[in-house]
Amino acid sequence: MSKADTKERFSADWLSLREPADHRSRSPLVLSQVRRWAADHDPLRIIDLGCGSGSNLRYLCPSLPVRQHWVCVDQDPELIGRLVAMAPNSPQLAGLTTRVERLQAPGLLADIDSRTLVTASALLDLVSEDWLADLVADCHPSGAALLVAMTYDGRVGLHPEHPSDDWILDRFNCDQRRDKGLGPALGPTAAGRLRALAEAQGFRIHQASSDWLLDGDDRQLMTQLIAGWAEAVARQVPAETDRIEAWHGQRKQDLVSRALVIRVGHQDLFLEPSFPSRP
Repeated sequence: MSKADTKERFSADWLSLREPADHRSRSPLVLSQVRRWAADHDPLRIIDLGCGSGSNLRYLCPSLPVRQHWVCVDQDPELIGRLVAMAPNSPQLAGLTTRVERLQAPGLLADIDSRTLVTASALLDLVSEDWLADLVADCHPSGAALLVAMTYDGRVGLHPEHPSDDWILDRFNCDQRRDKGLGPALGPTAAGRLRALAEAQGFRIHQASSDWLLDGDDRQLMTQLIAGWAEAVARQVPAETDRIEAWHGQRKQDLVSRALVIRVGHQDLFLEPSFPSRP
């Protein structure tokens, strides 16, 4: 579902395909809280983890009413190159630094402070419990804020329904828990675990759904999405190839007829420090 520091390499084409759906789906309520907080933190340093080709930068930079110095981190130099080439022409973008680095690198967030916003989009469902706990623990004592967007939460709805939908999606969600390079992935439990960890540290939590709602205008994205689900389920239960192919074949027909509508559940969370910023 994402594109981060993993054993798998997410293509630039996939990231471009999903970017319009990501941008239109992000929560305006969560963004309004980030804007309010950012207004008191000018200039703002933003560290984007698993930045890919820069979708988070292109969405967030023009949306925040302050000068911003971005540090974009990803393990893939090709994606970093695309990010630089497509950086937004925004007066708020006061600086852009890129780092080709793995997300478990020591000292990744060593220099954050109370004027830092750590952010990630479509990342947390790929990481482990330990990685997530370290992220929250790094942000809390420094007074840094944390904005996590487009975290897959396991909710999927398809219309029209198919008898194998639940069977396919249950096994896809199991596949989401395998190790993708940062330990056993949290998958659909990631947003809930982040909220629990943040509550334990005393952050003020702003959370809202940011679901994809896909229809015939998103045919290319849906084509890749259902193919990815079928591939993941085949990895989980290779003996069930016939059932998987029957489901996939019907869903491809639904796409051709423009009958298919898909909702994919995501969560946006903004963790605001609960103590005043240090000068």
